Amino acid sequence: MRPPPKMDRGIDRRSFLKAGLKAGAKVGGMACLVPIASSAVQSQGRTAEEMGGTPVHRLRLGAAWPLYGNLLGLSTRRLAQRIQWLSGGSVAVELVDIGTVSLPALDDVARIPVDAWHSAAHLWPGAPPVWTLFGMQMFGMTAPEVRVWRNTSPGRGVREDQAGRAGLAVWFTGEVAAGGMAVRNDAWPDGGRIACSPGSAAVWGRLGFDTVPMTPAAALGAVVNGEAVAAEVPPVLAGPARRLADARLRYVRFGAFSPGLATELLAKSAVVDRLPADMKVWLAQACAEEATALAAEAAQEEQRWMREAGGAGLLIEAPAEIVVRGGRTVGDMLRSLETDALAHDVVDAYRKVRRNLGTTAAGCCAGHSSFG
Repeated sequence: MRPPPKMDRGIDRRSFLKAGLKAGAKVGGMACLVPIASSAVQSQGRTAEEMGGTPVHRLRLGAAWPLYGNLLGLSTRRLAQRIQWLSGGSVAVELVDIGTVSLPALDDVARIPVDAWHSAAHLWPGAPPVWTLFGMQMFGMTAPEVRVWRNTSPGRGVREDQAGRAGLAVWFTGEVAAGGMAVRNDAWPDGGRIACSPGSAAVWGRLGFDTVPMTPAAALGAVVNGEAVAAEVPPVLAGPARRLADARLRYVRFGAFSPGLATELLAKSAVVDRLPADMKVWLAQACAEEATALAAEAAQEEQRWMREAGGAGLLIEAPAEIVVRGGRTVGDMLRSLETDALAHDVVDAYRKVRRNLGTTAAGCCAGHSSFG
């Protein structure tokens, strides 16, 4: 078997990532993209087929966000390239732009003509309630907690077991910082509708707000279009500071203790079972490498966003008491999960992780009166 091709370290990273991206025709209402491999990998894959060697395995990969125009879309494209590079062309990834289409319910995964999704646990409709512990939740796990939970027992085992029941195999690919809320004018809203992630809708509802559960990418648009008075928006998705200024918005920063968005590659188990063992290893390795790249780039993007928002005078203070109340509310939510036999051990382990790390969102907030 050919070793995977190596990247030329002398090539500029952003320039390299742009290579080979071509838009394809629309099929069934979804924009299909041709596989984004380098010419060397494509050539190697064809040679293997022509010589009667290992056939090319095709993987149709979708994402829970737009493929172009934001950090998460870049991560999906980069993940596809990593899979192809590491497999030496044996796996040809076809990107399917489903960023404007809702993810299928877990019961409907089998009939959707996509082999795998780059997504986040909390975005799946009908997912078990404990899945929000693995993704972005406004007053749930912090990014370090997500990292511990997803990589160690029992969190990893529970996550993979529940995904397996839906016919999915799971590889985690890292966290992206989630920093706060976009609100109109300078005032923190005391009522109205908030666009938020599905995993945190219950928190905002118990704080007295009507909620509009949306994906992070759509939340900012809800405020701009008048559908909500505030939106839970990661800085990496909020866009340039000028976009908020034009929409008469301000950005409320919750601080470094805010939770992370854990992205993941979920593939149909039936598809994974058809792959040779070494290809499964390549999938896992590609995700591990992308986790490092995504975390580093997200940190840079977070710093850049805060500098621009601060320089434009868009950052405002968030009342500490409302965040503390949210922290207390999420504790009530966790306690309510104990009535579910499947969730009891998960919630208990989650609390142990929090105690071992010695921090909670509410505890951090109590010592801060300003988050700007």
